[in-house]
Amino acid sequence: MEVTRTERRVRARIGTWPYRPDVAHLVLLDHQMVPSDADVRSWIDTARRDGAVAIRTGALFPGSVGPFLAAGFGRIDELALLERPLEEYRRRRREQRVRPLRRRHLDAAVRIDVSAFGPVWGNDRAALSDIMHATPFAHARSITVERTIVGFAMTGVAGKVGYLQRLAVDPACQRHGVGAQLVDDALAWMHHRGATTAMVNTAVDNAAALALYDTFGFRRRADSLVLLELRLDTMP
Repeated sequence: MEVTRTERRVRARIGTWPYRPDVAHLVLLDHQMVPSDADVRSWIDTARRDGAVAIRTGALFPGSVGPFLAAGFGRIDELALLERPLEEYRRRRREQRVRPLRRRHLDAAVRIDVSAFGPVWGNDRAALSDIMHATPFAHARSITVERTIVGFAMTGVAGKVGYLQRLAVDPACQRHGVGAQLVDDALAWMHHRGATTAMVNTAVDNAAALALYDTFGFRRRADSLVLLELRLDTMP
């Protein structure tokens, strides 16, 4: 189920939720997009035609939420939105070698992602591939211990904004500096690509992630991101 709409510069992709082929996953391809009521209705119709029992959105900025709520979507999760300036970012001392994360490594990345975030919020191969191609410029890196990938980060830049889109570390290797090394690498790359602001989101109750980002100078914004869902199997 892949639909990309480009009319009036409104761009979105409809796939399936990781490990739930009966749930449609709607991702806005422009973080600042504000869809119309007609856009939302057309995406709902597409998901229903493909037999989905529900449709869930990716993380939405506050300005994009209104048309979805008007269509009957409800909130299923809230994410803290963090940002930091990058004008004078200086890379920290490297402790472990950060290597490219290539397509052939995605199965290992999936294993880590599901271990770190659980089966409900963990990504499958298709979802991670989408993340790697969600922005004009992309950067995917990993850290390997004894020839095994133990953590990865996917980063993108669009215009002057850099996005740390996904960071996952094997639970057995957390609190050993793997995440910090990957965040450092991501911020340095964003700065090199000309980004002046870095953004990242995480669950509002993820204390470990919030503490990590705080050490890198991220500060929480007043607004949050939300994920929404609409049940289709109960609609008339």
